[in-house]
Amino acid sequence: NELGMKVNMIITDYSMPGMTGYDLLKKIKESEKLKDIPVVIMSSENIPSRISRCLEDGADDFFLKPVQLSDVNKLKPHLLRRNSELCNFQYSHRLLNWYPEAGNLCQSCL
Repeated sequence: NELGMKVNMIITDYSMPGMTGYDLLKKIKESEKLKDIPVVIMSSENIPSRISRCLEDGADDFFLKPVQLSDVNKLKPHLLRRNSELCNFQYSHRLLNWYPEAGNLCQSCL
């Protein structure tokens, strides 16, 4: 935020050195500045209790790796919701370059 950048979504792996994706999720949701940013967690481990805990405590989605195209399609509603709050031209167009089928994310990015 000090650099004038806005974050539309945080995508993190569950297993990271020094901190789990769940730990990161808790820190984000406890932060007044970050708590409204959608969080998606990914893992190669299909552990239902872990997935449930993340979703119950604020993760917007939980993807199992390898990530499928259908998973990427699930990101669009979270981006649309966030972009309606804070449109970020650069991020939107980076996403469109990465995944052109996502379509236009908001009217001001046209």
